[in-house]
Amino acid sequence: MGSLLTVVDLAFRAAEPARTPAAGGRAVERALDRYLRDQPRAMTRAVARLADCLPTRATCLTLSSSETVLRALMAAWRRGRLAAVVVAESRPGCEGVATARRLGAQGIPVRVVVDALAPAAVREVDAVVVGADAVTAVAVWNKCGTFAVALAARALRRPFLVVTVEDRLLPVPLARRLRLPDAEPSAILRRPPPGVAVVNRLFEATPLALTTRVVTERGVRTPSAVRQRLAGGRASAWWADGPRRGRGGTPPRR
Repeated sequence: MGSLLTVVDLAFRAAEPARTPAAGGRAVERALDRYLRDQPRAMTRAVARLADCLPTRATCLTLSSSETVLRALMAAWRRGRLAAVVVAESRPGCEGVATARRLGAQGIPVRVVVDALAPAAVREVDAVVVGADAVTAVAVWNKCGTFAVALAARALRRPFLVVTVEDRLLPVPLARRLRLPDAEPSAILRRPPPGVAVVNRLFEATPLALTTRVVTERGVRTPSAVRQRLAGGRASAWWADGPRRGRGGTPPRR
């Protein structure tokens, strides 16, 4: 979600100064080559930062399946900062179960809980750690269930940590293009009775204000620091001319 918009913006900005289509094509190719070369290093640096945000021998709760979070938890385990992980199953795809298997294969004690129990399970952990499909000046866009555990973390005074890479931090021109797509209602109720509507979504926007820290390869930021970073973010002029959807990273009106 966020990475795709960043790559499109990167291509636009690379092509804008070009005087011919051929020159623009070469500029885009060079920019994308640099992006692909830099991403593994960015991931490695982001992953390494989580451990310092955790107390020694912490138990963490997570959900869904984020390669960045998975690797960050493994790195924290190797450094002795992680004792165990609680993972929400993350229906309908049960990505959390796949995450639990991979963590368990590394010898990390893992407990899987049903999604409805995840907010209550925050009481039993030292921190909540999630990934992000996108981060805007107002919200963290991630798998449904993130908002609930963020609220639980705030109520129970647990750190709510978002671990991701910089290319998922979106300035306002890009954030306006984010959407919360509906999933198939029939996956919940095949034939709704008269008067019954079904809402089914896989992703949601959690207020950035509920976040304790956003961890990326460039540092560990508070929500206010994230907003400051995004306020100065560059974007192609194309976004100002193209059709707008949503408003400043908030879910669009329906």
